[in-house]
Amino acid sequence: MMKDLDGFRTIQKQLSRRVIIRDAFKKPISQVAGIDLAFTDKLAITTCVITSFPNMKPVHQKTSTNEVAFPYIPTFLSFREGPLMIKIINSLEEKADVFLINAHGLAHPLYCGCASYVGLLTGVATIGVATSNLCGVYAHVPQRVGEAVATRYEGRRVGWVLQSQERCRPIFVSPGHKIGQHSCLKIVKKCIVHHKLPEPLWLAHRLANEEKRRLTSLNART
Repeated sequence: MMKDLDGFRTIQKQLSRRVIIRDAFKKPISQVAGIDLAFTDKLAITTCVITSFPNMKPVHQKTSTNEVAFPYIPTFLSFREGPLMIKIINSLEEKADVFLINAHGLAHPLYCGCASYVGLLTGVATIGVATSNLCGVYAHVPQRVGEAVATRYEGRRVGWVLQSQERCRPIFVSPGHKIGQHSCLKIVKKCIVHHKLPEPLWLAHRLANEEKRRLTSLNART
């Protein structure tokens, strides 16, 4: 497997050179989507929820269930979850202007996390939103709601650590593809409503777990 991982690292390095970290999405934004996954023993449940922007009202949702074809290995999420996210994006009749991905983007040891991978292979603008840090360092932990501190890796700014709500740990925001550093933070902030995660991503997370519970209950009865 380690020899195989060298090949995957090479792919990530090659793709990182194609990542666009500047605004290249349609303006003004009218729709933002969130994509998340939940897992059973053998299945991956991928969900996409599209919301209006900036009102954050759900306008479309989609669920896809597939077998898991790649193990969980830190920093290689692109090859486990990326193909499933790409599949659901490509199945949409109408795509959102920006997609929030439950993963890192530029804030990755090879500057090509799953959010960047998905953006590159679909052509959509993506933002990485994660609940844990992967490789960035930052001057201090933000304290006030709405406060964001730049994260850096090897001296390069790769994203932000954002205090999105009171009494919760901060989230980690980074450009995925076709979006700049300041725009990705601005959009995520506008998508925060009542939850730690931005609304489109929170809705996708909830939908994925609802489907997981449904499938688990169904399997238990059979």
